[in-house]
Amino acid sequence: MTLEVKDQRSRRLLFAMIFGLLLLNVGLIYKLITKSDQLNETTTELQSTSADLEELQLLEAELRVNLAEKTGQNAQLDSIIGIRDAELQAKVAEIRKMLKSGKLTAAKAKSEIANLRGEIEALTAEIERLSKENQYLKDENYVIQKQVEAEQEKVAEMVVVNTELTKQVAVGSRIFFKALDVLPLRDAVFGDFKTTDKISKLEKIDVNYVIANNDLASKGEKMLYFQVITPNKSTLHNSSAGSGTFNFEGSERMYTVKKGVNFQNSNEKGSVSIPKTDGMSAGKYILNVFSDDHKMGSSEFTLK
Repeated sequence: MTLEVKDQRSRRLLFAMIFGLLLLNVGLIYKLITKSDQLNETTTELQSTSADLEELQLLEAELRVNLAEKTGQNAQLDSIIGIRDAELQAKVAEIRKMLKSGKLTAAKAKSEIANLRGEIEALTAEIERLSKENQYLKDENYVIQKQVEAEQEKVAEMVVVNTELTKQVAVGSRIFFKALDVLPLRDAVFGDFKTTDKISKLEKIDVNYVIANNDLASKGEKMLYFQVITPNKSTLHNSSAGSGTFNFEGSERMYTVKKGVNFQNSNEKGSVSIPKTDGMSAGKYILNVFSDDHKMGSSEFTLK
């Protein structure tokens, strides 16, 4: 074989090796470009997933803030908020799980997040409407409460007025004396008793009275209590002569004598006699007369 033939073979072999290397390089470059594209796609998907997760987190935080602002206004409203919050939180957790596992495409993830945002906005609008209705009911209840308080004040005022009128009627229906005379008496040598101012000569004390007419007073039996106050501020008391006690203004008081009268609104006249009691002394005496729960009149006399 000649040298020229050997050179031709060597060149063919060299060209074949160069062509093979060229094909290998082309294949490597194609594979590298393909891998680079896949890497870019993966990076883009990761970036998209990260952005979706951030948006989902923001939506969740926004939902919590909105619900927290409206909670505590009304029990029924709180119940609705609690139910809807649980539903949306479950959906947020599901989307987050699918994003992290890669089961959602970028387009699907955006669609799910958009739907979630729409539900949150609808819930926010519903809660806002219910809050306004609740506030309206509160305002209406406040107005009604004030009206009730105003009416209660009027009723209280009327009760006071009626009570005062009742008291006035009760006072107006009492019986009083038209005349009240007290006569300390002694035995006369001739004839009837005569008046005296001497304690040593006193035999009895006569009380004469005339009851004034009163159209407001009820007719019928009335009990009169005659109370003689001695100079030493004690009540002249003689059990054997009919003295006793009666109730006046919630407490027990002593009376000297008592007498029943039949009041018929016709200026009834009457009298009582109070015998001299051992222990009576000189000084100023006061006669008080009571009927039921009021004082009818008083008179004074002095014994020397």
